[in-house]
Amino acid sequence: MDFKKIPVKIYGLLALFLALAIASGMLFGRILVNHSFVVSYAKGNYQPAKEEGLLTLNVPESYLPYYNLGNVAFEKEDYNSAIGYYSRALSLYPVGQKECDIRINLALSMCYSIDFDNLTTQDSLDSAQVILYKARDILLTNKWATENGAGHRDDDAQQLKEDIDRMLEQLQNPNGDDSQNDPNQDEEDKDDGENSDDSDKSNNQTEKEKRQKDKLDRNKKDALEERKQDQDFLDKYGSRGDGEDAAGIGEKGGSYKPW
Repeated sequence: MDFKKIPVKIYGLLALFLALAIASGMLFGRILVNHSFVVSYAKGNYQPAKEEGLLTLNVPESYLPYYNLGNVAFEKEDYNSAIGYYSRALSLYPVGQKECDIRINLALSMCYSIDFDNLTTQDSLDSAQVILYKARDILLTNKWATENGAGHRDDDAQQLKEDIDRMLEQLQNPNGDDSQNDPNQDEEDKDDGENSDDSDKSNNQTEKEKRQKDKLDRNKKDALEERKQDQDFLDKYGSRGDGEDAAGIGEKGGSYKPW
């Protein structure tokens, strides 16, 4: 008894069904792994190995594990690694608000990578400004933030951009430029000129030195205040709450929450 040959199209349908089954299984497994990572992350238990397993054959949303790994690196204060992960995530074409979240976290990681307490040389100041300008440009792309605030697409991105502008201004004018801003300086210089002909020059010199010392003290105080403001900036964006809100950006929340 001869068996009829199975049509070739049946084999094709079986192969297609098998491929779909495999793809569905991989996608379901990816969802389970990612869900497990998110649950652990919310409890403060960071398990990057789970997400690293999703870096290969990770479709759709191939940027997602890089974003989540960036969050882990940020929480561990490994800001250079966070920058690398967020940059990679951004290169994989995230869409909508997810693009904005990645940009905000990338810009923040760049800000945190600056050691504000050790900007003691001109080179270190210049390097810090370069980093801040790059972070600023990341936020301005696609108008998530704008130069003057008009027409920006995200309030958190705009606020961060404005805070970066403030830090840049402080780095460019670290001593407050008291010679221009001190209303008493002109009067002091005038007094110096009037007293230059006084016979008691030693006393005048002493008074001038005292004023110079006072000015240096004011400059030092201003510089310390600016450093404190920079630290306040980091505290503002780096503070964490408890539970699910622990992944939020300061009081604004949201951008550090894994997907």
